[in-house]
Amino acid sequence: MSAIAGSANLLRAILLATVCTCAVIDVHRHRRAGTAPALAKGALAVWSGVVIVFTVLLWADHLRFPFLLDLMEGTILQHVGRAAHGLAVYPQPTPDFVPLAYNPLYYYLCAPVTWVLGLDLPALRLVSIAGMAGSGAIIYFTVRKWTGSLWWGLIALGLFAAAYRVMDAYLDTAHSDSWLLCAALLGTYLIDQSPARGGRVAGVVLLVLSFWFKQHGALFALGGAAFLTLRDGWRASLPAWAVIAVLGVVAYGAATEWPFGPAFHYFTWDVPRKWSTINAGAVVRLARFTLRNYLPLVVAGAIPLVQVWRRRAPLRVWHIQWCCAVASALQGALDAGSSDNVFIPFGAFVIILGTIGLAECVRAGAGVWAQVAQPIAVAVAFVPLIYAPQTVILSPRAPVAYADFLGFVRGLDGPLYAPDIGELAGPPLFHPGAHWVALDDIGRGPGHTGADRAIAYGLMGPAEHPAGRAYLITNLPLATEQPPLSRLSRLYVLQTDFGDRFAALAGLPKRYNHRFPRFLYRFSGTAADSAGMPGT
Repeated sequence: MSAIAGSANLLRAILLATVCTCAVIDVHRHRRAGTAPALAKGALAVWSGVVIVFTVLLWADHLRFPFLLDLMEGTILQHVGRAAHGLAVYPQPTPDFVPLAYNPLYYYLCAPVTWVLGLDLPALRLVSIAGMAGSGAIIYFTVRKWTGSLWWGLIALGLFAAAYRVMDAYLDTAHSDSWLLCAALLGTYLIDQSPARGGRVAGVVLLVLSFWFKQHGALFALGGAAFLTLRDGWRASLPAWAVIAVLGVVAYGAATEWPFGPAFHYFTWDVPRKWSTINAGAVVRLARFTLRNYLPLVVAGAIPLVQVWRRRAPLRVWHIQWCCAVASALQGALDAGSSDNVFIPFGAFVIILGTIGLAECVRAGAGVWAQVAQPIAVAVAFVPLIYAPQTVILSPRAPVAYADFLGFVRGLDGPLYAPDIGELAGPPLFHPGAHWVALDDIGRGPGHTGADRAIAYGLMGPAEHPAGRAYLITNLPLATEQPPLSRLSRLYVLQTDFGDRFAALAGLPKRYNHRFPRFLYRFSGTAADSAGMPGT
């Protein structure tokens, strides 16, 4: 751990020392020859380019990883498989499939790709990478057009690439986050740039689609329509509100059975709405996250916001969406158990407005010291986003470890439950197949009752009442897993601790360290023992 921290600190020191040194040289050159300060900005352009290229190389590394980059990838693959085969994505839950609490558009976006590339994780990751690349392109063009500078566009894109770890390393995994962000950014961009009403309405359509990728997108749809109302008036903004009403409210409400399945509203509304806890802890969590990762950019982003407040600049949709991004981050923080991917939209809009603020903090014709202070401020904004590169480069031994893991699973003389995996590509390997996250979602949070938790317990029935010999493998000791999974510790005994045998299968670093398959348990109870357990 100290070596990792040392690596990140070394990169931070190199960046700051290089930019400061270049700034001093710029001042010296200006005094001697009157040349415009450019060396420090050149160093930052190179830094941004290196970060962007490194991120692209990460895509190649992560795309071919044979196991799970994130613990939910296997379960999301199940959702995509159902969509690809025309099955309901939200059926009534069974021990072999429990839907996650996300809206479905990512699954249906991935389905046609799997028809061409095969139903496997690389196909899903390729879709996510396209969403991340699209998000980066929109950030670049937004800042470039706003500032009129290629250099500032490159800086914004570099900051977005540098924030990969801060965004919980989710944007290139088989997850909907990159497309939630891409749809929210592209919709906002169209509203900002389109001179015709049709283009602005198309932007609102994209903002509504961001909701269909993930529920937080509703805030950006409302933000886009609210901006059009403030700028153009109620009459002119009615088409935007009509789009939200028809494609958002009505379409969502009408999807009771078809096309998503009978449990669509249960999993995408009833389950997640009961997670949130309104308390000071949520505000503290968001404040700490912001101070640790985005403080320079938040401070810089206040510059364009204050200019609008003082009527020195016109209100733009990006100002409104920045506020919606803050609201989405606070909404995510209200769920204490959420990962830091709930702050991804917040980070992207902070990067855009923060870069604009950095660009506008020095006026044209300012003195040389002000001009060289600007790239130093940009370097300071990069510093908290810098991470140790080795933490996101996956083990080259992963293919061998994966083959070893598959051989171990297929060699067992009974069914294996892998609640940290859910399922993998190909024929089903595990029974039951319910992922612990989906089970935990059903019962966690202050709004859920004992009846909700009883549903989750019941879905583990095949693991509690196996017909014969049965096994269970976990990443963490079973007794320390989240309920309801930890309940099985009364029925299973540890058979093997594999240690680091499958360590090469460890995925990307997240807020929570989910590790790799390690602890194999054997069923030790009897049907009679487990039948009398409470809650079944």
